Amino acid sequence: CQNIDPQERPSEASLAEPYIMGSHSGEAGFWVCGPEDLMPEEYKKYFPVQYNRMTTVKGLFAVGDCAGANPHKFSSGSFTEGRIAAKAAVRYIVEQKPTPEVDDAKVEELKKKCFAPMERYIENKDKTTDENVSPFFFFPWQGLVRLQKIMDEYAAGASMLYQTNKVMLERALELLQFLKEDWENYIAARDLHELMRAWELWHRIWTAEAHVRFMLFREETRFPGYYYRTDHPQLDDENWHVFTLGRYDPEKNEWSFEKVPVLHIVEYTL
Repeated sequence: CQNIDPQERPSEASLAEPYIMGSHSGEAGFWVCGPEDLMPEEYKKYFPVQYNRMTTVKGLFAVGDCAGANPHKFSSGSFTEGRIAAKAAVRYIVEQKPTPEVDDAKVEELKKKCFAPMERYIENKDKTTDENVSPFFFFPWQGLVRLQKIMDEYAAGASMLYQTNKVMLERALELLQFLKEDWENYIAARDLHELMRAWELWHRIWTAEAHVRFMLFREETRFPGYYYRTDHPQLDDENWHVFTLGRYDPEKNEWSFEKVPVLHIVEYTL
């Protein structure tokens, strides 16, 4: 923390490559409810409960890049988006009647699941002479290296000059599935910090999979310069000037995708 109030002083910025963020190449993010006075009627059907910045998952809010916010807001957009969502979230909490009940058994189940990487380390740490080379577990940093390599080489990373195609994306999904299975069976943590990193890795794997599946679904190159599908190298407004929505069904372990028309609330010209 640099003790900077972005309303009073500019934040320091470091240039980086925006692989997965809403404000540049991806325009990615959760499908969130907009403000009542601006959200088109056609979009309201996706939000039976309407609170600004709430996702299609009841009670889950998203802001900024996570919500596919518009380009180039950066620091000012961060605290503005946060304030908008926070006020809506507080209103949602206050208006919940009756107050939801907590299932103690479920809480204990989640605790056990949460701390499993630490238990795995304790059980297996003495079975190897080098903790970084073990047939029984691996650490978050090692999984992160694998994840970065998969995304860089198969999902339009810098080493591939931001290019990919159907075959490469399908291979990325295979490798991500291997990584997901290894995480479930072998991830370990030596302390609470590594435990946090372990679960961050899990969330990143899921995010990476979603990103790859969306790229596979959208058969065009929407942002030349940041990302190319070499098998569909052109911008295709006739078929793909749309939002693409994806859903994951945990019971069926299946993804589904659909196109949603882009309804411009301001005048749009090419």
